[in-house]
Amino acid sequence: MSWFRKIGEAILGSEDFSDIKSSKLRDVLNGNILTKRFIQKQYGLIIMIAVLAFMYVDNRYYCETQLAKEIQLKKKIQDLKYESLTISAELMTISRQSNVLKMINERGVNLIQTATPPIVIEDSLTEK
Repeated sequence: MSWFRKIGEAILGSEDFSDIKSSKLRDVLNGNILTKRFIQKQYGLIIMIAVLAFMYVDNRYYCETQLAKEIQLKKKIQDLKYESLTISAELMTISRQSNVLKMINERGVNLIQTATPPIVIEDSLTEK
């Protein structure tokens, strides 16, 4: 701990804070504090802090817009899944044998349902 204290005393001992200590609220408001020697030495630091603050705000805005897009796309995917399920259920209903026969009779197509079951033809090449 004494090592940090020595460094702190070395930094504070090398700087002259007398002009800042004597500044008043009036100097801050009218901008005269920017003419003080200590503040002039820190312009680079002040500019760096301002740039980092700007980058932080920009990054946060970008992340929020990306999050909003992600939420919107998730809702869209969910809607499309529901639509797909609805369409597949309708297709299953339409393609049932009883519904197919009903549609054939309604449209007046002269088709007859066969009484013999289908025959499975076995391929001799695939058995070997």
